[in-house]
Amino acid sequence: MILTYSSQHWIDPWHEDGVQYWHVGMHVNEDAGPGTSFGSIEICVADEYRVANIVHSFDALSADLYRIGKALYDEKTGDLRDDLHELLALPGKTTIVDKVSIDRRLRGHGLGVYLTGMALDYLSHGAGVIALFPGPLERDDDTDQEKACASLGRAWSRIGFTPYHDGTWILDPGMTTLDDALRRERERLQHHRWKMTFRYEDRGPGTISHITMAKSIPHPALP
Repeated sequence: MILTYSSQHWIDPWHEDGVQYWHVGMHVNEDAGPGTSFGSIEICVADEYRVANIVHSFDALSADLYRIGKALYDEKTGDLRDDLHELLALPGKTTIVDKVSIDRRLRGHGLGVYLTGMALDYLSHGAGVIALFPGPLERDDDTDQEKACASLGRAWSRIGFTPYHDGTWILDPGMTTLDDALRRERERLQHHRWKMTFRYEDRGPGTISHITMAKSIPHPALP
């Protein structure tokens, strides 16, 4: 599998560039490089010192980022909350997992959490704080939000996330927590095997038409 990274950086002296938004693609490794996509990760990397008020910057991007921003920062001043600042080993930029999606046929084994952890390890540079709100991808009237968030929280705890404030979970990249967790997850996932059948089109990207689990061990934190 291969992760691909892409982002937009505005070269404009009047444009606020304290918030970078990254798209991370999950792809099957093919001979020529990244092949068929089976998921994606959206990550926001924010620098409070390069914006007037970072919470307002989050608000301009999405309601989800705004909710997490209010949990981490003082909305009036835009400063990191004092108690959170004291918790961090190396205060710095804030990295937020905005959204993770993965093919339904690959869910339930912790693969999405592991690959997200790999992307966070690549983008966080070992400082600041990493945060997310463990909410379900499908938000409808039939979804038990509280139960879904609790289940997802247990899954994210596999790579070191812990509850912080107002439903937001945090991870300190300045500690060895993430590195140790990724090592454990890598060892666990090495016993997983999926057989994929691809359908290619003359134009446009290919798709995965069929997935079977040749060998796998259920994720201990998911049903």
